[in-house]
Amino acid sequence: MADLELDRAVEIAPGVYWVGFDGESAGLRCNPYLILDGDEAVFIEPGSVPHFPIVLRKVLSIVDPRRIKTIIVSHQDPDLCAAIPRFEEIIGPDLKIATHSRAAILIQHYGLRSPFYHVDQNGWRLRLKSGRELKFIFAPYLHFPGMFMTYDPVTKVLFSGDLFGAFSYDWSLYAGEYYDEAMKAFHENYMPAREILARAMAKLDGLEISLIAPQHGSIIRDNPRRYIDILRNLDCGDYMLD
Repeated sequence: MADLELDRAVEIAPGVYWVGFDGESAGLRCNPYLILDGDEAVFIEPGSVPHFPIVLRKVLSIVDPRRIKTIIVSHQDPDLCAAIPRFEEIIGPDLKIATHSRAAILIQHYGLRSPFYHVDQNGWRLRLKSGRELKFIFAPYLHFPGMFMTYDPVTKVLFSGDLFGAFSYDWSLYAGEYYDEAMKAFHENYMPAREILARAMAKLDGLEISLIAPQHGSIIRDNPRRYIDILRNLDCGDYMLD
């Protein structure tokens, strides 16, 4: 994808935008996403402090930030949620942070002011003003006890958090020919065990998935089921080996 295209927000599905960045030295890319739904917007994992200006510029290019009513964060790592306090200053008071209750305990240490919406205490769903519902899929210990994925039944996009992420210096927005190997390398080191990974993949079997949009790496749009099957059968937890 041309540099000009990566310098702006990219619509990856109807009303769903990638607002991330491409840094030549970043082996682990971070991918924030925005869902626009009428006069409401949902921000998924807005990113780190160093990349806040880039992400903000792209958000401003497509939506008034005050329309963002919910920020979803799958876990507490700074690369996906450290910038939330910066966005709070711009978005204003009508904002909630959707996350697992276990992650909220840690995320609060970033100095957030917004209330938490605990996905595990709200039926694993988020209902938007229009009636549209986002569904949350619990994926514990991948790689955090409260980890979850977010599924949008309208666009059939799976926002997968760290799952399906990859290490890659030869990066593109959409997964290419060798993405499976970069994805394997990431999961072999970051995910704890094959059995835990396979259990999460089984939860995706009943879903119609058009795109997998991970927080790291590239967006998977060609044959998502192939990548699900790769992870279903992947030996991981390398750091547990002596």
